[in-house]
Order: sequence, then C-alpha cells, then structure tokens
Amino acid sequence: MDAQHRSERPVHAHVLIAVKELRLAKSRLADHLSATDRADLVAAMLHDTLATLVDAGFGAAAGSGVTVVTPDPAVAAIAERHGVRHWPDPEPARTGDDGLNAALAAAEAGVGFAAGAPDLVALQADLPALRPEELLDALGAARRAGRAIVVDHTGSGTAALFACGPGRTLEPRFGTDSAARHIASGAKVLEGDWPGLRQDVDTVADLTAATRLGLGPSTRAVLERITCLPGVARRSSP
Repeated sequence: MDAQHRSERPVHAHVLIAVKELRLAKSRLADHLSATDRADLVAAMLHDTLATLVDAGFGAAAGSGVTVVTPDPAVAAIAERHGVRHWPDPEPARTGDDGLNAALAAAEAGVGFAAGAPDLVALQADLPALRPEELLDALGAARRAGRAIVVDHTGSGTAALFACGPGRTLEPRFGTDSAARHIASGAKVLEGDWPGLRQDVDTVADLTAATRLGLGPSTRAVLERITCLPGVARRSSP
C-alpha cells in the first residue's frame, strides 16, 4: 500500500501475527495446489492482512505496531516491505499448536511495548477480506471486555485474541477448538458484524467465501493466476 494511503491514526495497540514456514503452510489445500502455489497464496494473504493493519493505523506512531513472528526469512521480508517488525520464532523446530502458542507467548514477552499502550492482539495471518473498520470496531469492544476473542466463521476457531488493559496477557490457546479453549480460560466472546475478520482461509470453500466478501489485491492477483481451484471466482470486488 502506498504511503499516501496509510492511516496516520495511532491506535495504541500492538498486533502479533505468527506465521510458520511458507513451504509448510495450508496443507489442507494440498489436493488442489502445489507447494509453490500454496506458498504464494499464503504470502499474498499476509501481504493483504498487513496492508489492512497499516491502513487501520497500527503502524502509524509510537504506541502502535505490528510484529510478525516467524522462522521464515521470506515472511520476515514481507513484514519489512510493510514497515512492520518481525521477531524470530524462538523454537522453529517446535511445530503444531504448541509451537504457535509458544511463538506468540515468546513474542509477547520479548517485544518492547510502549508505556501507556498495553493492548495486544493476536491475529490470524490469512484474512484477505479483512477491512480496517472491522478490526478497529472489535478492538473497541475488546477494550470494554479485557481479554476477549472473535470467533472465526466456523464457530470453533479464533480469528483474533485480545488482551486489553494493564496487566492483561494473551494466554494463547490456538489450535483445534481454540474458541472453546480460550473461553474456558476466561476470554469473553465479542459479538459484531465482522465477516472479513472472521473469514480466515484453510479450504477451497473458505477461499470462495473470502472472494465473495472481496479480496485484497495481492490475494486476488494470485487467484487470477491459479486456475485449478474449482468454485473460486477468478475476480472479486476490491
């Protein structure tokens, strides 16, 4: 996204996004896409997610920010292109849910946050239909709740985890049935009309749903190149 289009509104919150190695991503699409195409798709969705965050004001000033937690130099390079921080995964060999949660917890502990801006968000990296106003609205609701989640479109996953207010920590429990696990640990469920925030992508059906909502330009460009995904529209509205 061009600098002239970026928001100058600091939102006084920090977003953490954990991304594993691109070559390992989106295994549920392996029947439809090659490893190269899956990596390209994941990279494109990350580009669009980060562009939306910058547009929403998360990278605008002191007290706001985005950190991508990853062991992959290619992912780190994407973060740099958007002017956001990247943090090395402390245990890149530790895969699966435990590895994701450990990476987020380590970044939360290790990244220096500005005084007076304690609010944290753990966000999915694959939100190609996310709109800035959706995340800002959810953040406002989270600030009234403390520690909270936005449940994803499946009803069982977590699209976003918030820890708002002094002394709050994320306590991430991502993985299978993460919504239930986060709720059991005390997180409150946020209600709102946020379809792009809820629409992460793991399957062809998810891609179709995201396309209907309107994809970001990077994801749209990759899908226009890929022709082997049945049911996914070649173009979508911006």
